[in-house]
Amino acid sequence: MFEIGEYVVYGNKGVCKVSKIGPIDIPGMSKERQYYTLSQVYTRGSTIFTPVDNDKGVLRRILTPEEAKELIDEAADMNPVWIQNDKEREQKFTETLRSADTRSLFEMIIALYHRKERRLADGKKATSTDERYFHAAEDILYGELGVSLGIGKDEVKDFIIKEFETVR
Repeated sequence: MFEIGEYVVYGNKGVCKVSKIGPIDIPGMSKERQYYTLSQVYTRGSTIFTPVDNDKGVLRRILTPEEAKELIDEAADMNPVWIQNDKEREQKFTETLRSADTRSLFEMIIALYHRKERRLADGKKATSTDERYFHAAEDILYGELGVSLGIGKDEVKDFIIKEFETVR
């Protein structure tokens, strides 16, 4: 069980702070059931209610600073496989966003980055679908890494680049 004030990742909604635990006073909702009231960190005024005993959605603690740095170090050596079939790739990317698995998100970002670079080298633009998935993955991953490392979400990309330069 999570504690009030703790940061968690709630699927593709990203980083949230547990602001309350207990029954919620909404008509039609059970007064017997316990809920987490989650405040999205990067979407002001957005509140999520999820049952404490919910086993369908992804709700997990954010990475510790040590885990975040270890993930970034590992990412320098990631070489994700590109899925050629568009439908299979979109299905995989959708599952990755829902799971909010940090390693999978990193691999997705790297794969999409490499594809964009190849397309640009061929005189083509990145596809709108690729861009949408790329930014969605960045939003979830960078949000978590920002909170975990105590830096702004907009500073995470530069932090990762500096770490990559240090590793290489």
